[in-house]
Amino acid sequence: MRIIAGQRRGHKFDGPKGKATRPTSDLVRESLFNILGDSIEGLLVIDLFAGTGAVGLEALSRGASHAIFVERNRENVALIYRNVATLRYEDRGRVLTADAYRWVRGFEPIDDEPTAVFLDPPYQEFEKHADKVIQLLEDLIRKLPARSILVVESRGDLDEAVLPDLERWDVRQYGGTQVAVRFLGQDADASANTEADQAPPPLDGPVG
Repeated sequence: MRIIAGQRRGHKFDGPKGKATRPTSDLVRESLFNILGDSIEGLLVIDLFAGTGAVGLEALSRGASHAIFVERNRENVALIYRNVATLRYEDRGRVLTADAYRWVRGFEPIDDEPTAVFLDPPYQEFEKHADKVIQLLEDLIRKLPARSILVVESRGDLDEAVLPDLERWDVRQYGGTQVAVRFLGQDADASANTEADQAPPPLDGPVG
């Protein structure tokens, strides 16, 4: 595998062994970052279900400030550590052994720092655990600050049943892969986040 553009353009890194991990292809990665353009520069990047770390590493090469790689499979975690070291991004890459669903539930942005979150779960997650994927997306939309970016990759399940407010997403098809991009911070997103922040606690819930 290789970095497509930016600071480490052309540099190679290790791919997965076997077929259990499905890395984002060069074509999809290149097309995705063409959509994002310069908007990725200076952002914190979170690569959920990181696999090989290819997307987060590409983001670092293209100017992201830091990257957090979240992956629960220990073989993949070891692979990401190697790839971060190979590309000499140890000072800008943090690798976490964690379940993405649980991690997002506890995630809180740092000082309202704009963040780009890449979400590429195993394709069967959309079939077996669609409710968990939807909840994860809703949590991220609610938590992420203005000017953040949310990206989802799937085999072809990205419709109104999965993506909250489908009309706010830019959905593209690349062969058998779909990519959906949402730029947060538009009026409706900001309004929804403000209303959620200002909503009073339930009467039977904790106060203060």
